[in-house]
Amino acid sequence: MKRLQSRLSGSIALALLVIFIQAPIAHPVLGGTPAINNPVVVGLLFSKDGTKAGCSGALVSPRMVFTAAHCLTAKPENVWVAQPGSDLRDINSLRIQAEKFFTPSNFDSKRFPMDNDFGIIVLKSAFPSAATLPIATFDEIKSWTNQQSAVLHVGYGCTAMVDRPPCGATSPTPNQFTTVFEAITPLQFASLTPGTFSLTKISVSKTICGGDSGSPLLREESGKWIYIGAQSSSNGAGCTPSCEINCVASQGLPSANLSMVAEAKLFSSEIVAPVITGTTKNLTITCIKGKASKKITALKPKCPVGYKQR
Repeated sequence: MKRLQSRLSGSIALALLVIFIQAPIAHPVLGGTPAINNPVVVGLLFSKDGTKAGCSGALVSPRMVFTAAHCLTAKPENVWVAQPGSDLRDINSLRIQAEKFFTPSNFDSKRFPMDNDFGIIVLKSAFPSAATLPIATFDEIKSWTNQQSAVLHVGYGCTAMVDRPPCGATSPTPNQFTTVFEAITPLQFASLTPGTFSLTKISVSKTICGGDSGSPLLREESGKWIYIGAQSSSNGAGCTPSCEINCVASQGLPSANLSMVAEAKLFSSEIVAPVITGTTKNLTITCIKGKASKKITALKPKCPVGYKQR
């Protein structure tokens, strides 16, 4: 009996030793992976020479930034937006001042969780060469949620684990990680208005966590990024040990605020021409030169040299 116990003890010890040797040591990747030069993510600064982001956002067109409404409590003139994907310590990088904020009329920053937490910044000038991102429809988000599809979360987040939120220092460079949609709404978020938010899973092992309010949730389709929403809050704060393995983050959606998006586009003079699908029609113009006239028909008709369009 004693010999059997000795053998069992030896076997258990050996097994534990093998597990210890083979198991990787868990180091939380609080910042995910580097996202320097990401063309979408921006840091929101409280001065032109700021080096720390109060919130993150997404440059969705040359003069428009999507973020969380609760990030827009200061006056627009006190907020500057850093060049997308930049190191915030580089004060020589391009920074553009905010001109106007747009937030939902029913948004209340004093209530938690914050309902319809989505906001828009219109900048005083445009970022050169910025692309215009398509906005995910609620039907698309619903379909992706049902499939628990993968999405990208990118922003300026915490650099260290904390016992309780908020976190301390935030990263001066953007980071990203891939997560998936969460279909089950936790009790904490049960009071949110259906159709105004999405949910994604986060974890202490790879979340950008606190400091990333307003950070964009993106999905890639056919090589192009689609904007989904701005991070609002989470159950576990991401960078706290209490989050354990998985927590859930909520995002405010532009798809629930299309009239506000249209108003911001009008203010910024960024009127997006409708996309024509199916058969493209030719256009016909009349060109004149003295008494002579010609009709030109083409997809993009132009008058010949010496002629003027009538």
